[in-house]
Amino acid sequence: MTTHLPGETTSETPLSVIQVRGVRVHNLKNINLDIPLNQLVAVCGVSGSGKTSLAFDTLYAEGQRRYLETLSPSARQYLNQLPKPDADQISQIPPAIALRQNSSQRYFTSRGLESTAGIEAGIQHYLRLLYTASGQITCPDCQIPISPQSPETVLALIKTFPVGIRYQICYPVTTGEHSLPEIIQELKQQGLSRMILQHKEYQLSDDLTVPLSEFDTDENEILVVLDRLSTRSIDDQRISESLEFAFTESSGQATLLLMEPLPEQTTETLFQIGQQQVFRFDFSTDLTCPQCQQEFAEPEPQLFNFFSPSGACSHCRGTGFITTESSSTSAVETCPHCQGSRLNQSALAVLINGQNINQLGQLPIRQIPVWLQQFSEGLTSTETQPLAPVLREIRQRLSLMNELGLDYLTLNRTRSTLSSGEIQRTALTSLLSSNLVNTLYVLDEPSSGLHPADNQRVITVLQKLRQLNNTLLIVEHDASFLRAAEYIIELGPEAGKTGGEVVFSGPLEAFTASEISSTSRFLKSTKTEPLKTEPGQQSSEWITLTGASRNNLQNITVQFPLRQLCVVTGISGSGKSSLIEQTLFPILAAQLSGTQSIQHDDHYQSLSGADQIDEVILLDHALPGQNPRSIPATYLNLFDEIRSIFSKTPDARLRNLSPGHFSFNSKSGGRCPVCKGTGKVEIDLQFLADLTMDCQECHGKRYQRELLEIKYRKLNIAEVLELTVNEAFPFFRGQSALQKKLKQLKDVGLGYLPLGQPLPTLSGGECQRLKLAAYLNTSSRNKTLFLMNEPTRGLHPLDIQYVLSCFQFLLTAGHSIILIEHNLDLIRAADHIIDLGPKAGDEGGCIVVTGTPAEVAAHPTSYTGQALNGIFA
Repeated sequence: MTTHLPGETTSETPLSVIQVRGVRVHNLKNINLDIPLNQLVAVCGVSGSGKTSLAFDTLYAEGQRRYLETLSPSARQYLNQLPKPDADQISQIPPAIALRQNSSQRYFTSRGLESTAGIEAGIQHYLRLLYTASGQITCPDCQIPISPQSPETVLALIKTFPVGIRYQICYPVTTGEHSLPEIIQELKQQGLSRMILQHKEYQLSDDLTVPLSEFDTDENEILVVLDRLSTRSIDDQRISESLEFAFTESSGQATLLLMEPLPEQTTETLFQIGQQQVFRFDFSTDLTCPQCQQEFAEPEPQLFNFFSPSGACSHCRGTGFITTESSSTSAVETCPHCQGSRLNQSALAVLINGQNINQLGQLPIRQIPVWLQQFSEGLTSTETQPLAPVLREIRQRLSLMNELGLDYLTLNRTRSTLSSGEIQRTALTSLLSSNLVNTLYVLDEPSSGLHPADNQRVITVLQKLRQLNNTLLIVEHDASFLRAAEYIIELGPEAGKTGGEVVFSGPLEAFTASEISSTSRFLKSTKTEPLKTEPGQQSSEWITLTGASRNNLQNITVQFPLRQLCVVTGISGSGKSSLIEQTLFPILAAQLSGTQSIQHDDHYQSLSGADQIDEVILLDHALPGQNPRSIPATYLNLFDEIRSIFSKTPDARLRNLSPGHFSFNSKSGGRCPVCKGTGKVEIDLQFLADLTMDCQECHGKRYQRELLEIKYRKLNIAEVLELTVNEAFPFFRGQSALQKKLKQLKDVGLGYLPLGQPLPTLSGGECQRLKLAAYLNTSSRNKTLFLMNEPTRGLHPLDIQYVLSCFQFLLTAGHSIILIEHNLDLIRAADHIIDLGPKAGDEGGCIVVTGTPAEVAAHPTSYTGQALNGIFA
């Protein structure tokens, strides 16, 4: 394909391209592109250059819209307002599906239920179908199989008895609204002659005055004898008629009483009739254990779903935990009823190969194919055929998780215990296992959370997907993913209003030779500086954590230097998040706040050195606010000052408008009444993900018309919120307090971010840096330890220097920083590295090497050391 530089046109365009003409979405400046189909296409550029606007807000949005237009009119009755991207022409675009980096930020549902790896990967759904179709209900107390009985199944059992066994066919009767004499009279009219009361057999023609007067309906039952037979001769019709009568008259119950014991122990129970000991079998058309009478639910997919009331444990409501209260403390413990499985007893009673669905979910993924093979070998050809699609889907997803290096995970692993790289690859499993062809896949940073050693696994899977005649459009910064692409689109040259142009569009070979691309120059640059052999600042203060054993940590002892940039490295799943976010942070926070639980955490032995810091702050990827009205300007309290400025303008004073009128969070303010100040409305597509579109009343401006007529320096408040941080800084000249906060955002690399961008749309790295900006003014804070997980996520390599400068500012001020990081440029700048591994899961959780970047690079088995050598050697 020919390389087209900006401004070039071609008279002949191949049909095997997506033709994009005149795109003006967000900051895109009327761009034209020919994007090749059936190739791996990377979209790169500095942060804020317009990559998401092109990939998601234009191409994915149009692909989704075109697909929905192919549906029937009845299916589209609520879809007639689907927005069309602002473009002159988009042609040859296939149906599109997407994976955004923040598509699964919420760990919990509204009921507090957390998702699992099996659910995120789409495997759990098919396992529910499998257990519904092939599971055997087994009483957990009696260890006997439970199935609904019928005259046919009972007759089949009778035929297995040895010759000469005498037996009676009976059924139980309950009194209900009728008295016992009335019931006996009715039995006589039906021609029946015997019954068993209080373990004694009576003829209905006898005088029953005395036994009836002693009969206790609460403690005793009535057994009506229908027939007395022997296995010396089997009369199928007679037996079937008696059993059918028993099941009908007793609402699904029947009883066999054997006069002689069976030679082999079975499921019968002892029963006394007078002085004779007989052997009793109870049958039910319901799912009831014949021995303990425990009832079970009919297997159906929702029975195995702890998000569903029909499947969740009724005691913990599907969380797996309960809270116990005492006079002074409360503690969270594993639910004693479901043992943390989150499912009720009916679900746990369904077994395949002797394991229930919870036990299967506790196996490492690498062991499940063996379990599936054993199950399949026990099926007949008739049983295999209807299960084939389900088994195929399970195997394909397990295979994909194995290819992505997740074979050590268990399906029951809750999402909050997964690292960001594990979450990313689990989401990829669900997306890429769809086996679609001729589809546009739009992916946001598939390298996110991945150690350089893990990258090739994901690249290989993406290339296989592309070989199925799919088009993959990835928004990426990682060098290895860019080099794996067949076609590159770079946007820029800078961010915000100084971006949105096509810097380069063409094949990889032309991209690497380009002199106008800043990203290309980064790819070609050689790092000649030697790796750091000494920390930038020596530290005599350390925090020491001994015996860390949470998740896969192997009882390790770790020393963290203070007043230095300490980076924790290792391949995804090696134990980094378990060490920092789930062990070090909660222990430090509890010690510093004086709220450490009386009950000692058994996932570590001791921690020393906490007295050397005043506070610990975890800046994770969790969204600071789920409300779409939350924006960067509100998070940093910029918006209060902006609203105050607008309220002081002459037009606002003339109309008696206060700062509150410029708030879109207040009902009494000037927000749009239709979208309630969000600027967006959601369309419930029911059968697809909800669609968000601009409000038709305010056209995405959030405010009523009266408020938009108020101008400050020729811009209304909606236009001010559209300014990026870099644009807002000179706009608010003279406003020192505002400019100080804006500079904090610029210092952490968020200069491209619009002031009014909804927080739920930010990537994890952007959320983390936004939090960091709020803590930059640390003059009143002494000795703070900052903990961060991949602060460079979503940053172009050329923007990482902003973050490093910010870190240096914090270290100079006397603070300490511990990072989880995969970016080699940041790892290279570390004063001290703690490298975990050597591999993931149960093969990880150990300290491979600690020291300076040069010391880690010299270690022969460290994956991080190998990556450093490959780039900086």
